[in-house]
Amino acid sequence: MLTAMRAWRHGCGPLEPWFRATPFAAAHHYRDRGLPMPRAGGVPAAAARFVATLPAPARRTLWILDLPGPLGLWVSYALRRRWGLSPALAWNGWYDPRGVLDGREEIPLLCALARRLPRPTARGGGVIVFDSRRQRAIPGGPSGPARFLDNRYVLNEEDAPGVEQLRALGIERVLAWSWGEEAEDLRAYLDYLGSGLVVRRATVLGRERRAHA
Repeated sequence: MLTAMRAWRHGCGPLEPWFRATPFAAAHHYRDRGLPMPRAGGVPAAAARFVATLPAPARRTLWILDLPGPLGLWVSYALRRRWGLSPALAWNGWYDPRGVLDGREEIPLLCALARRLPRPTARGGGVIVFDSRRQRAIPGGPSGPARFLDNRYVLNEEDAPGVEQLRALGIERVLAWSWGEEAEDLRAYLDYLGSGLVVRRATVLGRERRAHA
């Protein structure tokens, strides 16, 4: 997993402090070693369509993507292939087979796509990717909390750069895409960024949301 983490982290540049090793450490200690690896193939249609809607990267613009983990990984992979970008995976979920965040989709992708990542080439700007499943509903209705480890989390001030930190990096503008309605923690963060930077917000198309809920 150390090799996979380094592959994903390579090229994050000044955003590296917000790249989290947590999902990789969780994968290293994961108790279920029977997770199936994804089949070889190209970028899924949903990820490819989303990337095709994005503008060209700009040196003074930060992209923030709040996407479900598996889609976020495929989009990050596609961004590396298309523009040489290396998104900082700002994920703090400690995956557990018994958890609400079980990692059964994310862990295989973290490993498999790491082997296929091309070298990052982009200079300036940057991308931060959050996992929109961080506060997903506990499965199982009223009995769910007793059956699942609640390993969900919310974004805090250490999970993403502040206004002054971004200004020091030359960032003047933020473009943020959320998965449906903005989560409360993301909304608070973007509102804060808007106090000192230009912030533009968008949501992913409904059809894609239903496919990756």
